[in-house]
Amino acid sequence: MNEYLYLCINQLRILRKIMRISDIFSSLFRMPDKTLAAFSIIPNRLRFIAEGVSLGPRSRIRGWVKLVRKRGAEITIGERFNFSSGLNINRISRRQTGCICAEEGARIVIGDNVGMSSPCLWARSSITVGNNVNIGACCVIMDHDAHSLNHELRRSRADELGDIASAPIVIGDDVLIGTGCYILKGVHIGPRSIVGAGSVVTHDVPPDEIWAGNPARFIRRI
Repeated sequence: MNEYLYLCINQLRILRKIMRISDIFSSLFRMPDKTLAAFSIIPNRLRFIAEGVSLGPRSRIRGWVKLVRKRGAEITIGERFNFSSGLNINRISRRQTGCICAEEGARIVIGDNVGMSSPCLWARSSITVGNNVNIGACCVIMDHDAHSLNHELRRSRADELGDIASAPIVIGDDVLIGTGCYILKGVHIGPRSIVGAGSVVTHDVPPDEIWAGNPARFIRRI
């Protein structure tokens, strides 16, 4: 019996050593992504400023970001903005690239202490995000339909010239949006509300409520 216990304890010790070695190798394999993420913060800041973006202090933008600011567009970002894009920084978004795009004359305003991972923010009129907002991985927030509802314009690609419905999006303070959500044109999400993962939000969400589903519906008050 004592020999059996000794054998079990010895096997556990060997297993612990193997796990420690595997942890070391795992950390080494993650090093390139972590290093790239860390070294991308300063270049991203310089790039955003060079593109005419107003970027608040203590903001961290990690990974490659698709940034588009067309003529007459305005992009304003507050303090302590935390944007992760690709590089497995966020396990859910994995290597998906984030996008911030403001078309001609459009406006994107993001408040203080906002975090988001690999989202797509695409504005033709305006997108406003309040303070202390968390936006889950791979969300799409777009204030327009992307294409005309007229098939003839779509066929001729003329819908790209501007015949597209658009309406401002407003996301209030302290809102939490789950991963993989779509926030569509004209939607206003009230302060402190929560949108469940995978939801498609097509109507306004009042303050202090939980909404989820496709299309998103009221679940309960907070």
